[in-house]
Amino acid sequence: MLLNIFFPNKNERIQFVYKHFQIDDMPIEKNTVISSDIIGVKSIKLRSRYRNIPGFWLEIHFNKDVKGKKLYSELMATVDLKQINSHVFYPKENLPLKEMETKWLNKYNLLGKESDDEAWKLFFQEIKSHMRYDRIDIAYKGLILFLKYNPFFLKKYKRYYILEELAYLYENVGNVGKAIKTLKIQATLQPNSIEPYLNMSSFYIINNMEEEAFHICKEALKKSPENQYLISNMVISLINIGSYEYAIDFLRKVLDRHPNNPYFWKLMGDIFYEIENNKSAIDCYQRALKIGKTPTIDDFKLDIHTGIGDCYYEEENYKEAIHYYRKALTYNPKDAYLLLSIGQIYFFKLKDMKLAFKYTKLLVDSMPENGYGQYQLGLIYSKTDHIEKATWHLYKARSIMPYYKPIHDAIKMLKKSNKKSQAY
Repeated sequence: MLLNIFFPNKNERIQFVYKHFQIDDMPIEKNTVISSDIIGVKSIKLRSRYRNIPGFWLEIHFNKDVKGKKLYSELMATVDLKQINSHVFYPKENLPLKEMETKWLNKYNLLGKESDDEAWKLFFQEIKSHMRYDRIDIAYKGLILFLKYNPFFLKKYKRYYILEELAYLYENVGNVGKAIKTLKIQATLQPNSIEPYLNMSSFYIINNMEEEAFHICKEALKKSPENQYLISNMVISLINIGSYEYAIDFLRKVLDRHPNNPYFWKLMGDIFYEIENNKSAIDCYQRALKIGKTPTIDDFKLDIHTGIGDCYYEEENYKEAIHYYRKALTYNPKDAYLLLSIGQIYFFKLKDMKLAFKYTKLLVDSMPENGYGQYQLGLIYSKTDHIEKATWHLYKARSIMPYYKPIHDAIKMLKKSNKKSQAY
C-alpha cells in the first residue's frame, strides 16, 4: 500500500514526519528515510514530484499486514484528502480564473502567515510544468496570480522572462492577442526596459499588424532612441504600410547621428529598392559594404549582395545581377532564392542552357521538395529535348504545387510537342 502526501514546503513535511513517526533528524540515504523501527511501514521516501506534480512529497510504503493497514487508515483519517495522491489540485483542463485562484491559494497557503518563499517557488515550478505540457492558458492564469499577489517574485532573478517564453508559445498556436497581452504584462514588470516593446513590435510585424508595430516602436524609441533593433522594426513597419517618405525622412535623421552604421545604410537601400529607385539603393548597399569591411556576420553580407543583385536584375543588367548573386552564394551555397534566380536568368534572359541547368540542378539536389526548382528543371529538360526527364520533373513539381497554373501549361505544351514528334 502506498500513500503520497503533498506539502507546500519542507518545514510542514518535517513536522508531519516528527508528529506521526517521531523522527526528528531524518537520516536520508538515497532519498529514503531509514524506517526499519517504524511498525507497519516498509519505507518512507522524500519525493519532489508525484505523477509530474511538483511538491514536497512524502511517499509512505505500508506493510500489507494488520499493523500496516491500521497505520494507513489512521493517517488517511488525519490527512486532508486534498493533500493525497491525485486529489492534489493540479489542473489539466482550463478552468475559470476565480476557481483556479481559490484552489491554488489554498493548495500553497499563499496568503497565510506561514506562507514562505518556498511555496511561491513551488507554484512557479508548477507553472513551468504546465508550459512544458502545452497547458499555456493554465500557465497564463497562474502568472496572473503572481502579478496580483507577488510581482516582486517575478522581478527577482529576472523570472519575468517566463512571460516572453509564454508569449512565443501563444504565437506558435496562432493566438497573437494573448502573446501581446503576455508581453504587456512583462513590460509592467520591466518599466525601464525596451525588450518587451521590441518583442511586441516583432510580433506585430510577423502577423501583418504594422500600424500597431509602428506605434509600439515610436513609444519605445522615446526610452531608447538609439536602439538599432527598434529602429529596424520602425523602418520595416513603415515600409510594409507604404509610408516610404516617412521612412526615408526618419532614417536620414538616424544616419545623421550614425553615419558609419552599415546596418542603417542597408535599411535605406531596402527602402529605395521598394520604391524602385535602384541606383540609390545600390549606392546605399555599396556604402554599407564599404563601411562594414571589418568582420560582420555572413547573413548581413549575404543580404546586401542579394539586394544589389536584385537591383541590377530590375535594371535588366543581368550579368551584374549574376555577379552579385554569386558573391552572395559564397555565404550560403545552398540558398534556394539565389540558385533559382541565377538559373532563371541563364534560362530566360541569357539563353545559356548549360549554366541554367547547373544552378537549377544544384537547387533541386539540395532541396528536392522545392516545386519551383522542379518546374524550372522540367522546362530546361523540355528545351533540350529530354522529354522523359522533363515529364518526370514537371509532374513532380505539380505534386508539390498542384495549384500553380504555369506547371499545368508546361505539361500541356510538352504533351502537344511530344505528339507532334511521334507523328513524324
